[in-house]
Amino acid sequence: MSSFQTALSAVLPMFIMLALGCFLRRINLLDEHSLNKMNKMCFRTFLAINVYYNICKVDIASVFNGELLLYAIITQFVILAISLLVAFPTEKTKKRRGALSHGIFHTNFVIFGTLIGTALCGEGNIGAISLLIAIIVPIQNVLSVILLEMFREDSQLNLKKTLSGVITNPYVVAAILGFATQLLHFQWPDVLSGVFRDLGRCGTPVALIVMGGLFNFGAVKDNLKPIVVGCVTRLLIVPAIMIAITIALGFRNDAFIALMCIFIAPCATTSFNLASAMDSDADLAAQLVVFTSICSLGTIFLWIFALSQMGIF
Repeated sequence: MSSFQTALSAVLPMFIMLALGCFLRRINLLDEHSLNKMNKMCFRTFLAINVYYNICKVDIASVFNGELLLYAIITQFVILAISLLVAFPTEKTKKRRGALSHGIFHTNFVIFGTLIGTALCGEGNIGAISLLIAIIVPIQNVLSVILLEMFREDSQLNLKKTLSGVITNPYVVAAILGFATQLLHFQWPDVLSGVFRDLGRCGTPVALIVMGGLFNFGAVKDNLKPIVVGCVTRLLIVPAIMIAITIALGFRNDAFIALMCIFIAPCATTSFNLASAMDSDADLAAQLVVFTSICSLGTIFLWIFALSQMGIF
């Protein structure tokens, strides 16, 4: 497959599903209320089941890579540091600094990692991505809560509340159950295993359709500067720095693709909900989700095309 076809196969399905969501909203087959309900359903069921199924099915012994896991964890702290270095000189208030740095740091790894990984590696061959989801998702959630708590007006970090939020996160619960299933060597009957597989497959398409339907450009004038800074940093600067380091360290093939999916993914859709709940700048958070998601269709294509041309994967 040519580099162009490789990149197109990863990006075109995302574009079609996002466009479908916009179209269905425009012709009033979906409204904001139903889209929000679908978003919750997708987050709490389909995507969580997908995480569980992929961990259950992966041969951990064959894909486990201690260096990969350690490096992936370290990269989260590096990206968090970059986000703070960008947010402090860009914004003056605590709330807006928190929203901007969080938008740069917290990525939509589950949705975009699963879709890109499947397109590049094939269905059933994303074991490295599934392992990273199990580790990186809880780490990103913990650090995101701490980050927004630090930038909340006149508040102190509540470790108990933070830990409770992480433990009850559907992705974290799914990952724990998946590893428990592996450790106990439990095998689901083929019929039930097929049900998990099919439900998991619903996750990414539904999430992207909902995302397209919820796109709301609104008034961006007041947030134009942080939107541009957030998009450029999240989609170009962070990937350029982290991908260069990753290549220099010798990561290739499946391991590289798994890491790349973390670096090139847009802002997590859940960042808006988290920003709203933690007294951050929810409007800025929402705009970062919208514009990084739209712009990522172009940047993801360019990153995959360029790296494929270089023979990295």
